[in-house]
Amino acid sequence: MSAAVEQFQARGYYATSMNAIAEVANVSKRTLYNHFDSKETLFDAILETLANASAELTTCVFDENRDLAEQLAELATVELNFLTSPSVQALARAGLSRLLGEPEVGKKLNQRHFHKRIERWLRDAQEAGCLVELDTPFAAKQFMGLLSAFGFWPSICSGESIPGKKKRERIIDETVRMFLNSYEA
Repeated sequence: MSAAVEQFQARGYYATSMNAIAEVANVSKRTLYNHFDSKETLFDAILETLANASAELTTCVFDENRDLAEQLAELATVELNFLTSPSVQALARAGLSRLLGEPEVGKKLNQRHFHKRIERWLRDAQEAGCLVELDTPFAAKQFMGLLSAFGFWPSICSGESIPGKKKRERIIDETVRMFLNSYEA
């Protein structure tokens, strides 16, 4: 899969062949096909790896006795660290060409899967009366959208460097501030 990610990232999904992947992986094409019956199956395995990595992230549990901003900052830090990790960045670059060319493939990712931790925290905070009535899935997407717009997409689309410590702190602080200005009870 590493060879596939490397080739998808370098050439794009459509221009990458199973031959090229096998060559970079230093295995025979037959060996590659023994594990993955098609390029699509291999790509799906890469997406599954991304989903599994997301599922293993630390869960931030809402605590009504702690400061909301502090808790949201912790949640944002976990998410931003994930989005800017080398493996996620490589997988995103590797898969972007296919996701743009075949939007139905993006549906397989089930975007909400990546927002479940945030949705759970928001629901708990809302039930405790700390947040106003809100559409939890929508608010979770907003939260991730703010983090992604400044911490993920610039490196993917514009070749900017992954944000350093100061920039990450600013992204997180501003995201939390904007979010709480809209939703804090």
